[in-house]
Amino acid sequence: MAETFNVAEFVIPGTYIRVRAEGLISAGGISTGNIGIVGTARNTTTPIDYNTTFSFSDYATAQAVLGAYDAYADGAGKLNLVRALEVLFNNGARTVYARALDLVGANDDPPDQAAYTAAFNELVKDDVNILIAPELATATALTVLGPIIENAENNSKDLMAVAGSDAATVAAITAQVSANDRFIVCAPGVHAFDSAAKAEVDLNGRYTAAAVAGLLSTLSPQSSPTNKQLAGVTKLAQRFSYSDLKDLINGGVLVLEERLGVRVVRGVTTEMASNGPFKQVTTRRIVDFGKAGIRQVSNPFIGRLNNQRVRKALQGAIDGFLTTMVQDEALTEYALEVTATRDDEIAGRAIVNAILKPTFSIDFIAVTLTLQ
Repeated sequence: MAETFNVAEFVIPGTYIRVRAEGLISAGGISTGNIGIVGTARNTTTPIDYNTTFSFSDYATAQAVLGAYDAYADGAGKLNLVRALEVLFNNGARTVYARALDLVGANDDPPDQAAYTAAFNELVKDDVNILIAPELATATALTVLGPIIENAENNSKDLMAVAGSDAATVAAITAQVSANDRFIVCAPGVHAFDSAAKAEVDLNGRYTAAAVAGLLSTLSPQSSPTNKQLAGVTKLAQRFSYSDLKDLINGGVLVLEERLGVRVVRGVTTEMASNGPFKQVTTRRIVDFGKAGIRQVSNPFIGRLNNQRVRKALQGAIDGFLTTMVQDEALTEYALEVTATRDDEIAGRAIVNAILKPTFSIDFIAVTLTLQ
């Protein structure tokens, strides 16, 4: 028998069964740490398809497909996409979507800003959450990624971008920051082994973005990068004083320090510079995760009947997802209501009102000692 029927059509006696499955709709898996990267690469053995987005889960495969990188040469080297991928995977990245760009002209010049923009526009069509472009100068990276992030959010896709500062002084680094709740600017540069030059080198702060993005990809949305150690970084290219660290953090910079390994001092977005509501990285990631989950469970209800029964099922589906966020300690609590007036029903609208209370990380522990 069919799973739907119209009572007015009954002519022949029999048992007609209608199956209503709205109550079985629930959230599936939601990615939070997939990284998207664009950079230059060239493989002298097997030509690269520059119109393809590659998905890598380990460095060896990425190197085999995209070829080796050049010697760093104090930042003058080329073909650095694979170098950034090495830093990513050394720091925990598990799923990376990469678009390769070729060098331009007889002099092998770097591709222009428009080429990066076009590549990122293709890249965000895949399931990415964090974007980086370590080969671009910091100002250029922010210029390229800003509109990409904004357009993605307007199209119901929430992304974050990580950029590393290529400046050296505290004033110059903080001057690069523009308050944006979806941007992380990090410093200083990191020490790494250059397999092309067979030597230890100091990579500038742009490659710190790859290390931080790799760390973020290993963390659940509610887990703060504050005080977390970067597994693939053992030494920094520059160290800051205590007062420098305060100025950088207040200026919206995610800073690394050497303390029992290399660690994140405080996990902040650039909105820290304006003391905005999303200054903690975790707040931005928790809210994005909640938005993605609510979209995922709500979309299957589009086109179904807008009546009390279906709205109750919609509320149950969203409620089930938000309950898992409370269980995972991403939320402390929430309130949820799904309604529709008669005008809403005529217009085809179901109204969902949700109040979420995200968890916050412990950044400070104040201890008072009373001696007797």
